[in-house]
Amino acid sequence: MVQLNWHICWRSFLSMLLVFSIQFGAFSAFAADEINLKKVAEAEKRSEAIAEAQGGLILTRDGETPLSTLIAISQAVEQDDWQTAAEFVDLRYLPKGINPEDGPELLRKLSILWNKQNIIDLSQISDQPTGHLNDKLPSYRDLLGVLETNTGPVPVYMQHVPDGKGGKIWKISNATVAKIPELWDEYGYSPQIEALANFLPEFSAFYMENWQLLILGLSILFGWIGTGLISLAAMNIAKHFESAIAGVTRFCGRSLRWFLYLSLLQYAALALGLSVRARVWFDNSTLLYLANTILIIGLVELYAAYKSKQLHDQDKSYSVALLRPMVAILKIIIVVIIALMWFESSGYNMATILTGLGVGSLAIALAAQKPLENVFGALTLYAARPIKPGDFCRFGATLGVVEEIGLRSTRIRKLDRTVVHIPNSVFSSQELENFSVIDRRRYKHDLRISLDTTKEQLQMLLMELRKLLLSHPRVLEVAQRARFLAIERDAFVVNVNAYIDTGDINEYFGIAEDLNFHLLNIMKELDIHIAPIGQNVVLNNAVPADLEVQQRAEQTIRQLIEEEELPFPNYSEDTRDKFKDSVAYPPIGSVTKPKDVLKSPEELEVENEIEAKS
Repeated sequence: MVQLNWHICWRSFLSMLLVFSIQFGAFSAFAADEINLKKVAEAEKRSEAIAEAQGGLILTRDGETPLSTLIAISQAVEQDDWQTAAEFVDLRYLPKGINPEDGPELLRKLSILWNKQNIIDLSQISDQPTGHLNDKLPSYRDLLGVLETNTGPVPVYMQHVPDGKGGKIWKISNATVAKIPELWDEYGYSPQIEALANFLPEFSAFYMENWQLLILGLSILFGWIGTGLISLAAMNIAKHFESAIAGVTRFCGRSLRWFLYLSLLQYAALALGLSVRARVWFDNSTLLYLANTILIIGLVELYAAYKSKQLHDQDKSYSVALLRPMVAILKIIIVVIIALMWFESSGYNMATILTGLGVGSLAIALAAQKPLENVFGALTLYAARPIKPGDFCRFGATLGVVEEIGLRSTRIRKLDRTVVHIPNSVFSSQELENFSVIDRRRYKHDLRISLDTTKEQLQMLLMELRKLLLSHPRVLEVAQRARFLAIERDAFVVNVNAYIDTGDINEYFGIAEDLNFHLLNIMKELDIHIAPIGQNVVLNNAVPADLEVQQRAEQTIRQLIEEEELPFPNYSEDTRDKFKDSVAYPPIGSVTKPKDVLKSPEELEVENEIEAKS
């Protein structure tokens, strides 16, 4: 009872784990609904094209349009020149406590806050000196975007302000700059993080700062160690259930560990405050989709191992062979479905992907015609079941034991212990002889008896052979016979035929050996010898012909000719009717009576119908 309860608890744990992973993955995908991988990639592509076009044409000076201002800021930031970038920030009329000399630092903080929530799509920025005129804002102001906060959205403006030279220039609005300290206190980095960033060397990669790369690297290292310890503990617990649930220890050591590890990395990455460009991979639940894939495939393998052991215990080895390719096909389907879900969460059109897959599948089908033939050949073998692993069979000139039926080929181990792999498309379409399904073995000999043997000796031999076949406990009554089959120029041919009550070849050899010894004893007791191979030349005195017999034969033929009764080429119908059943069979003196003579199935059917009518 306790073992059953543990079994139920373990299944419940796995079910809860799967549900949790799916719910967590769905939540993360929803969180990234506003900005996804496709949108980021398309925005970057458009921005790069616009920046290259503006740089190549040089139609406007820096700051003349909102677009030129953002391009100038971006170029300065790429060179880590925050002082130059701050020239495009309006630092006039700031509240007390905000020093205009901190312009570069304020812009850096604004850049971090912005990158956490937004990306700059230059195609949406005005390239006119007047800015956007239809955005319902004052003519001197353009909206760059908003920053979401707990108290509501905070707009980020660009403003057309005097440049001090009699003209005007587009800069980041001082209204936005005034809110940077408050936003930074709530959503920026802590002082400890800032200290760590300043302590570390200057480096960045994958749109992540130095401290983010460090913490992510430590998470990768210690996450693997931590999940390894959890997995080890789970394996020690799972060993107690290995006899009931085959493969559960391996599941805890591999699939469960990878699931926990990738889920931990997903959580750690989202907690680092990454920029949109770096976070978009995690917001789209890339790691969770991968973790769920590993978990689901692991559960499929766990069930397959459990079912395989169950089928082995039930002596259904053929079903076990069918299980392996079915599991492989199921894994492929799972991977394809989850990959499609990931593409959809990344912003790609599912209809377009499926259309592409349809065209691609056709091309793959044409290119993989032979492999697909092998797969369908395997399914044919599984459905028709002409063979199963362990069967001894002959395929063409190949004779051996079937070891495995795979998706591509069938593996046969020959009698000399070499292994042959035969493609399933060939194996399922040609003649196959399976010796393992033989229900009984045929015992057959044609004894070539010496011509010196007398008729009485032959009759005694046949009697003793029939007696042997009837009395042996492993010889079946079906097709049991010992007959004087033919008279040839060098031997009398006696046919012995019977079926042995076994399908096992080794057991058959033992029974056949026993019958052969009995046969030799019979021939020895009757002084009967096997005719030697070859021709014997016998020299005897010439025996004169019997003239009386010759004359009697000539007279008989002459008389038949005169009476027009010569039976060549055939007897007449009347004569044939007279001859019918005139020979006594069984012969006179035989123990076999006419009622004991074996009748054909047709005769038996007629007799049964007559008896039924009467």
